[in-house]
Amino acid sequence: MLRAWQDVIVKWRLVPNDLPGTVPEAVQHAASARSALLDGQLDTAYDEFSAAARLRDDPLDQVGLGDVHLARGRWHQADEHYRRALAGGGAAALLARLGRTQVMVGEGHAAGAVADLEHLVADRPGDPTLRYYLASAWYSVAEQCRARTEDDTLVIASEQQLLICEQAAERILSLDVGDDELDRGAQQLLREVALGRRWTWSPEGIAVSLAVLTVALGLITVVAGGLMGNPVLVVVGAVVGAGLVFAIVFRFRRQTWRRHAREMAGRITKSGV
Repeated sequence: MLRAWQDVIVKWRLVPNDLPGTVPEAVQHAASARSALLDGQLDTAYDEFSAAARLRDDPLDQVGLGDVHLARGRWHQADEHYRRALAGGGAAALLARLGRTQVMVGEGHAAGAVADLEHLVADRPGDPTLRYYLASAWYSVAEQCRARTEDDTLVIASEQQLLICEQAAERILSLDVGDDELDRGAQQLLREVALGRRWTWSPEGIAVSLAVLTVALGLITVVAGGLMGNPVLVVVGAVVGAGLVFAIVFRFRRQTWRRHAREMAGRITKSGV
């Protein structure tokens, strides 16, 4: 699925509303189609873009038809129309490229969309529309990389997923697209990553009890060795105590994301990357 409805239509900012045409009737149909698309009237938009396409060979009409299919989750049909628009070149080709990146996102390949969009933004770094699409695709990468439960709860279940989420959030904020939803989502991702990296005891009660007993045993051994004037016992007590503490830390200390992933393991239906 796409992240938001505006991912379908924002690209139309890149072309003016009053593009000239040699067939007035087709221009009228195309204008009505674009207005209907931006208003979310998909049936009307499809009919009007189709009417325009019958009267002229304009790749923007193919982009519009692709957008209607995109909005309805018909990825293959959308991609077919975008491919036709690409062959026409010009502004329509750029819109078609953006449309195809959204097809990739919809099909679950947001990382591929990011790769294409990074190239577009590198060529036109100041373009806010391209930057928006890149930020949105990065957000989709963070969603698609994580594990998912049966009720669609997203779970960071690996170190790689943690790193991808951090990279996505930082890239979104660096693009500074001024989209409140994206910015809030990126900040929440960074908070989730920071929380996931915190260390905790698992299971907490057993780990703490063992640690206390181990320290107490080590101290008793060291003190007993000192009172008995036995340096070997002091050394043994210190070494054994340190070794046991290390073993407890190694066995029971976990980063929070690992503990949470283990708790959610039985509910996870998709493992992510």
